[in-house]
Amino acid sequence: MIKLQKMDRWLQKFHKQQLLKTKDVKSDIQWMKDTFKKEGLLFSCQNSHDYFQMQIIKTSLSNKQKLEKAYDQSRNKLIEIWPTIDYQQRNHLMNIELFSLKESLMKFESQTGVWIMIPFFNELLNSLYHKEMVVFELPQFYKLYKQYAKECVDPVIYGIEPYRVGFSNATFLCFSNRRFVLYCESVKTLYLCNLKENIEFPLFEKCNIRLDVLNLLGKCLIDNDVPQFMDVCIEHSLLSLKAVKSYKKLKNPLIFTNIAD
Repeated sequence: MIKLQKMDRWLQKFHKQQLLKTKDVKSDIQWMKDTFKKEGLLFSCQNSHDYFQMQIIKTSLSNKQKLEKAYDQSRNKLIEIWPTIDYQQRNHLMNIELFSLKESLMKFESQTGVWIMIPFFNELLNSLYHKEMVVFELPQFYKLYKQYAKECVDPVIYGIEPYRVGFSNATFLCFSNRRFVLYCESVKTLYLCNLKENIEFPLFEKCNIRLDVLNLLGKCLIDNDVPQFMDVCIEHSLLSLKAVKSYKKLKNPLIFTNIAD
């Protein structure tokens, strides 16, 4: 009976770098832990999948704070005319004032056509931040500036979109249905992901890799094409010498760990 080896585990024997153990990521995790606690947001970071999710929330929080700060600054600038104009006029002026900022922020369009700049909010609140921020001057909405944790939703409701547009700082390479591939340059590691978990494929930490090669490797992961993945890695010197020697002597085939769509 042939004993199959899981390729991700095989790679991890030769390339031992781990994202959560790097100095920069440790610092980022601590910052998120402290900040989320102050904001009343849930925090959990046990593995790389959790880390990417926490980064989506971090970017969402940054967008929220930038919008609110810009709104308050613009309102102060218009303070002399503010009492003399009605709600619709205020909203029109604010949309003009905040247009450039909204254009610059990371965002994506939902399936119903709503621009999502804060993925831990539902579509209604995102629509208000995008089109009608003056509503937050009303007492029932103003509290969302500071007390908003109860209104938070799991960004997973937006599928792969937050990853695709870069709410996590990992590079998004490709996708098929709900499976997608991310890449972290700092640890030279590919991640085959779905919305619940991911599998890590570390490359040689000192390798240099072009984007077109990364995209090809990502497609191999999506297609479960182990021979092609290994051929590309060897051709472009993406494995350590020990890994290459081991692979050439390997008697049993490598397979991908299965991950659902």
